[in-house]
Amino acid sequence: MSGDNLRRVATGKTMGDRPDERLTPLGGSGDPRANDTASRDAIPESLLTSVIDDVTDGDLAVDDGMVTQSLDEILLALIALSDDETHGTGLMEELSRLFDAQLSPGTVYPRLHDLEADDTLTVHELVQTKQYSINDTAAAESQIEAAAYRHLLIGMFLHASLDAL
Repeated sequence: MSGDNLRRVATGKTMGDRPDERLTPLGGSGDPRANDTASRDAIPESLLTSVIDDVTDGDLAVDDGMVTQSLDEILLALIALSDDETHGTGLMEELSRLFDAQLSPGTVYPRLHDLEADDTLTVHELVQTKQYSINDTAAAESQIEAAAYRHLLIGMFLHASLDAL
């Protein structure tokens, strides 16, 4: 991959004496640290539309392992997007509906408990269930954004490799 459609930008985080860098699509605001939607709009509209249509139509099946790999971020996103049904069973149903992922309670609930222990989630004890809500919006946003960039980078690499085939 030539990288013609990518550029390196500093994230502001440092590891040792070098700033952390990430590859971002050309275009947009140029500063991925800006907390506005302009910094997230650099993804080509056609790519987003295609993916959103596939997810909405249920045409996209994702390997359970891939969902499990980003389960914390997916759970945070589902909880942030949901007005209700933020209990474990409802979240597992959403994982199944959106990604065709059949994850066990033994996979999902420990992750919810870990997010609660990290103070990222708040748990509301109800009569027979627990409802989850975002407690630390900044931490949730940062975690979701980092996962999105990781997956986007892989997706862009794979998409660019199609030209070589």
